[in-house]
Amino acid sequence: MKVKKYLQNAAIFLLALMALKNLAAALPIRAVQRMEHFYNTVIDYNQTAVHVTLSFLTGVLMLLLVYRLYRRVRLAWFAEVLLLSVTTVLQLMRFHRFTVPIVVIDLFILLVLLLTYRDFSRRTDRLTVKKALGFVGVSLLLLFVNATFGLFLLKKFLPDIQNLWDAFVDSFKLFCLLDTEVLQAVSPIARVYVFSLTVINWVCIVSAAALLLKPLVYNPAITRSERMKVRELVRLNSQNTVSYLALENDKRYFFSRLVEGVCAYTVTGEVFVVCGDPICSETDAGTFLKEIIFYCEENGYKPMFLSVTDVFLELYKSAGFGVVKVGEEGMIRLADYGLAGGKMAKIRAAVNHCDKAGLTVKEYCPSVKRSTEIERQIDGISEEWLRTKGGYELQFTVGDTGLEEPLDRRYFYAEDKVGRVQGFVVFLPNLRGYLADVTRRVADSENGVIETIIYRAFEKFREEGAEWGSMGLATLYNVTESDKATMTEKLFHYIYENLDGGFCFKKLYKSKEKYNPVWEPRYLAFKPKPFLPQYAYALVRCQIRSGICRLLLCEFHKEK
Repeated sequence: MKVKKYLQNAAIFLLALMALKNLAAALPIRAVQRMEHFYNTVIDYNQTAVHVTLSFLTGVLMLLLVYRLYRRVRLAWFAEVLLLSVTTVLQLMRFHRFTVPIVVIDLFILLVLLLTYRDFSRRTDRLTVKKALGFVGVSLLLLFVNATFGLFLLKKFLPDIQNLWDAFVDSFKLFCLLDTEVLQAVSPIARVYVFSLTVINWVCIVSAAALLLKPLVYNPAITRSERMKVRELVRLNSQNTVSYLALENDKRYFFSRLVEGVCAYTVTGEVFVVCGDPICSETDAGTFLKEIIFYCEENGYKPMFLSVTDVFLELYKSAGFGVVKVGEEGMIRLADYGLAGGKMAKIRAAVNHCDKAGLTVKEYCPSVKRSTEIERQIDGISEEWLRTKGGYELQFTVGDTGLEEPLDRRYFYAEDKVGRVQGFVVFLPNLRGYLADVTRRVADSENGVIETIIYRAFEKFREEGAEWGSMGLATLYNVTESDKATMTEKLFHYIYENLDGGFCFKKLYKSKEKYNPVWEPRYLAFKPKPFLPQYAYALVRCQIRSGICRLLLCEFHKEK
């Protein structure tokens, strides 16, 4: 297996060298007199670069092809096999002193690609292919029409053109053979026009090639029926408290073909990032996980599951996943929840303060009756909160207010004596109870407003028969509790202790700890092992909408 991969990479590397050779042949340094001998001896400029523009553009196209081959894209394999077959024949027809070594290299690459064709299985997006073919077809048609009439109108500057047919023939030679000499442009205007046509033509070709070789990142518009199907699967199988986040708009869906199941994912680079565990029954989880792994292998992805519970932990390990702890989730058993005891002193003080200040906690039910005033205030609080965060917010493992389509979300808010909303919390349902997902308040709100909302909401959930309330994940908390902590877990612990910065990991833990929860471990599962830098990048990138650079810039300004 390793030998085959080494041969593939060697063949791809040789293709990269050939592409660089074409780019070198187009460099203006060839015009320097002392470099002329080098070009004629080593590169053989007259043979390998019939036209400078052709040499440069074919070099760019070859590099693009090399990159997609390295990504094991099937269409890139097909294009390269076809191209090598044609160029090998042309090399034999136009024999020169470099024919033998070039043909040997071409045949070696061709042989490796043909023998290992099964490994180049990553598909391209069919929609993208159609767009690319349509794009290049329409572009070339318009170019030929424009060039034909344009060259005909410039016939007084182009002596070889007498009629429209001559203009069409020369347009074909120009675009397909890059033979600008056939036009014999004697006017600066004609030369500029000819050059611009050539550039536009190849821009279209390169753009189409980029689209044609784009790996499959299928992101169709999600239909309402699909969303409702996911909603039902979540209702039946949401053992993980983050399962309901599958209904957020930033998710894509992978439905199982073998069992009743779905996973909510996004693709970051080459990493197939799944939010939580697969949403299916425990008995079907093994079959569904194999299906996800096969899909990722077929398309060149590395699967990674965020914030998974210990329910499927052994299943991940048996499937060859690496598993590291990423924090603990604060769970509250609602039957035992109350304000009594020293550990609840902070919550008790917060609730008593808000009660004395005249705050009232209410539930807003948009599915029963909508209130534009309440929603206006909720949106206003969110906008103010976003400004305090520097304009960026987390996503993927954190939801939004979802007021445009509330579905099963529960909304609780605190209102003062004059009817002003001072804060709100959005709760997401799961099989165990409810997760306090979105918590926001106005800057000048009463102290303890969020704590009061959560406490009153938990009281109501308990009355309705819910078993657990979740405060969400305390990221990187207690990740090295075991004596067998991995190097990745030790790195996470170091980040938690020393690089807290604007992420506020410790502050997040303390804000949850005052509720006196039961702490349950949460994990990160990834395949293949070990934990690679691209996993770390995907872990951060999928959760930050505005980009990592903007986040770091905002944090830099905060420090200043």
